[in-house]
Amino acid sequence: MRSTEPGVLPQSDVFFSTPTATAKRLYFYPVSAGHFFCENGYHLVREDYGSLLVTHILSGTFTFVKDGRPISAHAGETVLLDCYRPHEYFTETRFESVWAHVCGANSYELFREIESTQGNLLRCRDAQRVEKLLFRLHDVLRGGAPASEADMSLDIYKLFYELLHPVGTSGGRREAHEDELHALRQYIFEHLDEPLSVDALARRVHMSASHFSKVFKRETGFSPYEYVLTARLNKAKDLLQNTDFSVFDIALETGFNSESNFICFFTDHVGVSPGRFRKLQF
Repeated sequence: MRSTEPGVLPQSDVFFSTPTATAKRLYFYPVSAGHFFCENGYHLVREDYGSLLVTHILSGTFTFVKDGRPISAHAGETVLLDCYRPHEYFTETRFESVWAHVCGANSYELFREIESTQGNLLRCRDAQRVEKLLFRLHDVLRGGAPASEADMSLDIYKLFYELLHPVGTSGGRREAHEDELHALRQYIFEHLDEPLSVDALARRVHMSASHFSKVFKRETGFSPYEYVLTARLNKAKDLLQNTDFSVFDIALETGFNSESNFICFFTDHVGVSPGRFRKLQF
C-alpha cells in the first residue's frame, strides 16, 4: 500500500504482517516493511511501535535522535532502533531506504548486544546482503514472493548476523586482525596449561589490552577471558571422555591452579562433576 505520511513521496510503499501464535512463540517475525523515498518535511516522532526498526539507507541522509542528539546515516549505512521506546527520525534533505520493523524470539537481546558493542549506526561488511534481506522481507509482505514464517525468521536472523559484524575498521586492517587472531586462537589452544592473561595475549598481537579486548570480542563474540575459560572447559571435556588421566592431571593440563577449583568451575558450567561427566555416554 502507498504511504501518505507528510514528506513521504508517492512512489513509496509499506506493507504489514500479522504473525501466528506459533511465530510469536518461536520465531523472529516482521511487523511491517517498506521502501521509502522521503524529502524535507518527513519527521516521525512516536512513543511506541512495539518492535525494532532496521532501516538501510540507499541514498541521501536519514537522521535519528539518540539521547537528544541527532545522528545522520548515509548511503550504505544501516540504522537499528529500539521502537519499543520513544523514538524520532527525519530528513532535512531527502533519502531512500528499505526497512523492516521486526520482533520475536531473542530479537531484543540481540539488539542490546549490537547497541552496546556497535551503537545504532552500522556499516556492515556486506551492505548488499543487508539490502537484499530487507527487500526479501518487503517482497514477502507485499505478496509477490510467498514464504513461510520459518523462512522469514531465518532471513531476520541472517539480518541480525550481518548487523553483529559491521566493518568497524578498514578492510585491510580487519583482514590483518583476522589473521592475527586466528594464530592467537591456535596459540591459546596449544598453551592452555599456562597462564594466559589478557595483557600477555594482547602483547602477542601488538595491541593495548583495551583495544585487543574490543577487537577480540568483535571478531569472536567472546571476551578474551571468556574464550580462554571456554577453551579450557572444552579441552577438559575431551580429556575426560577420551583419556584415563586423573581429574588432578586434567586440572593441570587445562590451566587450573588446583583440582578443587577445576571441579567447582566444571560443575558450575556443565551442571555435573568431572567424574560424573566421564561416565556419561555420548
